[in-house]
Amino acid sequence: MASKKILVVDDEPGFSQLIAEYFKAMGYDVHCANNVEDAVNLFRKYSHRVVILDFDMPILTGDSFLPILQGMDPAVRAIVVSGCLEEEVEEKFRGLGYFHFFEKGALSLESLRQKVEEAFTH
Repeated sequence: MASKKILVVDDEPGFSQLIAEYFKAMGYDVHCANNVEDAVNLFRKYSHRVVILDFDMPILTGDSFLPILQGMDPAVRAIVVSGCLEEEVEEKFRGLGYFHFFEKGALSLESLRQKVEEAFTH
């Protein structure tokens, strides 16, 4: 399963680490970035297939960052995780081809794992 690479992009290091530890324990290859610059460098270096992407980040929001990732690899699957309401995220990401959305407050790690698995097989 080491070939299943996930990039977690979130400006909250505690959240990123929680997600990373959960997926690493299941054998995934996980990297974390707390800002867009680190995310681009890691994405270029490791060619992640799935990105768990925060919507509300400083400097560049997720809806502005996703097209950059897609420009580097159109096959990337983005799972958006945010404290924002689903309607707001859907409006901002409309037409960008994100794979799935989760609200942070209602996030279940098991549900996230299921969507990550779907993203790898999609």
